[in-house]
Amino acid sequence: MSSTDTATFTAPDGLFRVGDDGVHLIASRSSRSEFLVFPAEPGQETVELSTSGTLYTWTSQEFVPPAPAITDGEFRSYGVGYVEFPEGILVEGRLTTCDPAELPIGGPMRVITIPFAGGETFAFTPAPGNED
Repeated sequence: MSSTDTATFTAPDGLFRVGDDGVHLIASRSSRSEFLVFPAEPGQETVELSTSGTLYTWTSQEFVPPAPAITDGEFRSYGVGYVEFPEGILVEGRLTTCDPAELPIGGPMRVITIPFAGGETFAFTPAPGNED
């Protein structure tokens, strides 16, 4: 694939569920410990995570990620962070902003879906308060 080509992104089945109450990421019990893991391991008991959590830490992506990363048009810097869920798991994901004023550590975050490379994936967005 050349630098001008783009691929279409398809989220794996079972990565998240969109419901009337919001977007739930799907984790599972680990096959090797008592902890939750994300994404869910095949064949393990699944757990729907809460629709919101708190920002644990974050950084900004300021350059085009190298292959085999999928691009989504012209590059724009974006935030990447870890969100801690009430179920006791940290999940890494794309943030809808990289403005430090909107991303205080410990601030509430909500799971949403966003369009990406012709498909749909999950992201975290600042929330005015926990919604669970």
